[in-house]
Amino acid sequence: MRQKASRLAIATAGLGLALSLTACGADQPAANNTAAPTPAPSATSPAPSSAEAGAATGAWVNDFCGALSPLAELGQLQPPEMQPGDLAGARSAVGDFLGKIEGSVGPVVDDLEKLGTAPMQAGEDAKASVLELFKPVRDEAKSAKEKLDAAPASDANAVKEAATSLQNVGQGLQKASTGMSSAKGTAEVEAAGKDQPNCQKLNG
Repeated sequence: MRQKASRLAIATAGLGLALSLTACGADQPAANNTAAPTPAPSATSPAPSSAEAGAATGAWVNDFCGALSPLAELGQLQPPEMQPGDLAGARSAVGDFLGKIEGSVGPVVDDLEKLGTAPMQAGEDAKASVLELFKPVRDEAKSAKEKLDAAPASDANAVKEAATSLQNVGQGLQKASTGMSSAKGTAEVEAAGKDQPNCQKLNG
């Protein structure tokens, strides 16, 4: 059970890296990068120029890509080594793996929640989509690790429950990798980020 959960988590961890590239990739077909219509200017508030609007969009998308960068760490995770009958080793391996996943996904959720309002609706849609996909993963990994850490060292059931949560986390990452490719607003965000440094880093 524990080994099966670990293998699933590893298999889907690599997908985390793939989806981070998809989010701001430059290999997708170019999309319409026209910013959302700006409200009519008042007499005292001139409308921003197209150059200003483009700069604001680029800056926001660059920050969006920067928020996704910790996902690349998922692709570096190695399968935990566990021996049959080694409760302490299994506990350590599962807890460590949950912590690493939380350490990669947690900052993404935190930074996106802090990210200001996008200058175009596509950005808001993309941000909401990523949060919807990754927040449950972060929450389950964090909760499972906290419960495991609080359980007695000899509690085999706690390790079993943590392994089940690890399997759920793996399924969540798998869902995220699928969902990101069709997330609302992604195409426009990709186009806006093709020349932004943080987005280029995601593409290696």
